[in-house]
Amino acid sequence: MIYFPDHPAAWAMLFAAGAVIGSFLNVVIYRWPEGESIIRPPSHCTSCGARLGLVDLVPVLSYLWLRGRCRHCGHRFSPRYALVEALTGLLLVGAVANWALSWHALVAFVVCACLVVVAFIDLDHMVIPDELVM
Repeated sequence: MIYFPDHPAAWAMLFAAGAVIGSFLNVVIYRWPEGESIIRPPSHCTSCGARLGLVDLVPVLSYLWLRGRCRHCGHRFSPRYALVEALTGLLLVGAVANWALSWHALVAFVVCACLVVVAFIDLDHMVIPDELVM
């Protein structure tokens, strides 16, 4: 177990790291059931197809800054994108708060991240992909 500094900036960075992972989980949630690649093409607006830049991809903050809209066409994004990012950030913070920087925290976070993906895919499609369960 590795000591984690009890400083607000360290916890904020940990939350941000979790939110970045949550951003990737959003891609998995959206593309996996459709049979699309989770790697290519890069993130884009589902309405106009414009490729999203770094300004558009800052977890949670971009959603708030752009008021949940595409910078290019103004199409509204679901608040669920920011919710998944924030939830994943909080799950990482919770895992480290409970188990410090340890294998237990890593395993707990990975299991929680998988459950987030499974839950949101199930909400949308009423199916739980076998690959995610395994």
